Amino acid sequence: MRKLAAALAAVFLLPACLSGCAAPSAVPADAEIVSSMTAASVPDAPSAAAPEDAQGAAPEAESAPGEESGASSAPAEAAPAATASSGDEIASSAAASSEAPQDEPETVRVTIPEGFTVLQICERLEANGICSGEAFFEVSQSYEPRSFTIPDDPDRAYKMEGYLFPATYEFEVGSDPTDVLIAMLNAYRANAGDLTDEELIVASIVERESRSAENAALVASVIYNRLEAGMPLQMDSTREYVNASVTDSPYLADTERFAALFNTYKCSGLPAGPICCPGTRAMNAARNPADTDYYYFFFGNDNENHYSATLEEHEAAMAEYGVQYG
Repeated sequence: MRKLAAALAAVFLLPACLSGCAAPSAVPADAEIVSSMTAASVPDAPSAAAPEDAQGAAPEAESAPGEESGASSAPAEAAPAATASSGDEIASSAAASSEAPQDEPETVRVTIPEGFTVLQICERLEANGICSGEAFFEVSQSYEPRSFTIPDDPDRAYKMEGYLFPATYEFEVGSDPTDVLIAMLNAYRANAGDLTDEELIVASIVERESRSAENAALVASVIYNRLEAGMPLQMDSTREYVNASVTDSPYLADTERFAALFNTYKCSGLPAGPICCPGTRAMNAARNPADTDYYYFFFGNDNENHYSATLEEHEAAMAEYGVQYG
């Protein structure tokens, strides 16, 4: 009788457990919550997003899901910010959201113009509340992309100079600086194509020395012609870079050494690295310079570039048109 009674009790208790004791849904410990961080307007760039690593570590800056398994993917334009949380944190967050609506993260649009330097980008990010300029600088000096190579050269004042693509981005206020960096590197990869590091250095000078696609190709021809002839480049833009981004930098030490490596009135050949972050116009000119015999140029008071094959022609043109500096 005792066994029969126990069996009957189990039968009557079971329906209550099925209806009122549903097991909680399992949340994997390595799950991630992805928040929005996109390149809002990148010229000629396909939009694709690469997720963050589930543990919050720096991801493949330019790789899309599936790349590690050998799947091909289109270049990513900007990586989304991702926050890795434990299963308990996600579960409690979900419970809270059922009780009260969650505020949307505050976002801000920020434009990085063609020709901006890393120092200027640090200042703009901080001014817009996106992240600390110093934190962004520190991350950019140590980060290693996995899908393309950026030289780790101690002679370069800013490791990421040239590789942060100019565009209009949308970031969350208070973003992780690594996520911001990844977005810009993804945009670079999507737009730069097979541009070599040397071509990027040329493009950075072209960006600062020209104001149109036609003049960009002509300026590039002057640079390559002078390099081939073994002439010093003597580009004013490199001297200006030293003054604005090296000598006055709050982040750099040993600025005199960097000054000598970037000022093309003092160093031979190209500067040690790019002098700004160029756009696609300058990149295209560095890849496809005009075919000329020009070795000299200047920007005249008539708001035009003037090109010459000889020093005598150059000096005569400067006397005729005057020179605009800066």
